Amino acid sequence: VPTPSPIFSLPITNTTTAGALSPSSCFLSVRQQPKEALVTVKGKEKFRKPLDPPPMLELKVSSEIDPSQQFLQNPYLFVSVSLYKHDKDEPIEGTPFDILAGTLVSSLHRLKDVNNKDGAFFIFGDISIKVQGTYRLRFTLYELQPSYLTLADLEQHKDLEHYQGAIDPPEYGSFHCLGHVLSDKFNVVLPKDFKGLEESTYLSRAFSDQGVRLRLRKEARGMMSNKR
Repeated sequence: VPTPSPIFSLPITNTTTAGALSPSSCFLSVRQQPKEALVTVKGKEKFRKPLDPPPMLELKVSSEIDPSQQFLQNPYLFVSVSLYKHDKDEPIEGTPFDILAGTLVSSLHRLKDVNNKDGAFFIFGDISIKVQGTYRLRFTLYELQPSYLTLADLEQHKDLEHYQGAIDPPEYGSFHCLGHVLSDKFNVVLPKDFKGLEESTYLSRAFSDQGVRLRLRKEARGMMSNKR
């Protein structure tokens, strides 16, 4: 578990689950596994294609810790992604911007699952990879934990905007790791070996219908080519 890092100028909140979650109460799983990606050429990121299908994760929290499931609307939960070796629990060397492109962090989406029940999901619909090979993705769950200000604190610091951009602002919170999960292995291939994007999954379509921004395909590229 990494050392908590300071987060400044967080909004004051009365979210009852803030600070109540722990690694033992959180269960993170990969609901939609990636299968294949077209390698992204450095310097030509605007022509890149996303990992297919888009990885999707679900978070469940023990009902003993959160019986009313208020974590479903917790604005402080987020997941980050990193590239890992396919056969070892080790990250690929290099900075994230050297090996990955796109949106590498997802906030929590409260969505209706395919069974029409509310769930907490993290969607990665815009990840591309700049290195050829076989890999896995490691997804790490964090929670921002704002500190609660007392009435005395508010009286002493009536104008909180005074601290926006200050050199040494007061600490209003921190973030903590709540766990991680690894995806199945997948291949990142050259254009000559790329099979094309598959038809969008039922889960992708269900979440897109609820407002999640995803690139949908009605049929696989290979099928489209056969019709020409």
